[in-house]
Amino acid sequence: MRLEPRLIAPLALLAALLLAGCATEFTPPSVVEDLRVLAIVADPPELRLTPAAGTNTVTVLRATAVAPPASPGGPPRTPAPADVAWSFCPYSIGAATGYACAIPACESALAPAADGSVTLDPLLEVMKPACQAALAGLGGGSPGGPAAGGSVETLVRYVATLDGLRREAVQRIPVWFGTPPATAPNLNPVIGAVTAGADCAGSAPPCSVASVSLDVAIDPASFQPYPAGTDRTVEETIVVSFFTTAGRFKYEYGSTTVTAQSTGTELEAKELGGATEALVWVVARDLRGGEAVQGPLTVVFSR
Repeated sequence: MRLEPRLIAPLALLAALLLAGCATEFTPPSVVEDLRVLAIVADPPELRLTPAAGTNTVTVLRATAVAPPASPGGPPRTPAPADVAWSFCPYSIGAATGYACAIPACESALAPAADGSVTLDPLLEVMKPACQAALAGLGGGSPGGPAAGGSVETLVRYVATLDGLRREAVQRIPVWFGTPPATAPNLNPVIGAVTAGADCAGSAPPCSVASVSLDVAIDPASFQPYPAGTDRTVEETIVVSFFTTAGRFKYEYGSTTVTAQSTGTELEAKELGGATEALVWVVARDLRGGEAVQGPLTVVFSR
């Protein structure tokens, strides 16, 4: 097919614009440029409301929300207690609606403790008069409620503001009624250690490095079996995400299993904007609601 001469110039311009757009580099999600909610850790991440001994009916939640330091070498900034709000919803409509509460009258505020954590007792929240009245209007049932002996996925919402920015995150918490799975309740992964390579060891200052290696070890006891269907169990895979205030990660996340027990990446001295060090956080997730966070770790690029 031959192109008419009058079409060649517009097509060439369009191609140039598309190539320029493809060349544009966006800031990776692993770089903390402003307020970010890195993790919400629920301890424990799963509740079993059964009469059996040793079951958990209450969980404690903590959020890691950070922003870059106000000045080089300073600590990360965090929202003030007055700029943080927690709430609980027993039945969420789902991700398509931003996890809106299926029964608005059952969404209740959670009061933080002095250390910023909140304690959740789902049964106590559901028994509040406004929620009970709403449930009675539904004939005692509720959208998304548990089947006999099953579970329901409840929701905790966290909202924080800083520097005029508003950030929202949710943590889904499975609550089992009746007979729970035969496997042990889910627990959070445990980050054993995060180590940075001594890239400048033995060098006279100033020493500049192209990258700093990071290694994350996961406690082997963190890898739990869980049901996969009705007739088998599988071992967890733990995914590790990396976050930094400066530089660029070679790999923004990694995964590990009980046989490997560790993963890592390199923090490269790119797009530093004059920074000579970075604050780094590591978040481990078991993909079933369990989370752990460690940081900030200070990584020095030059000295």
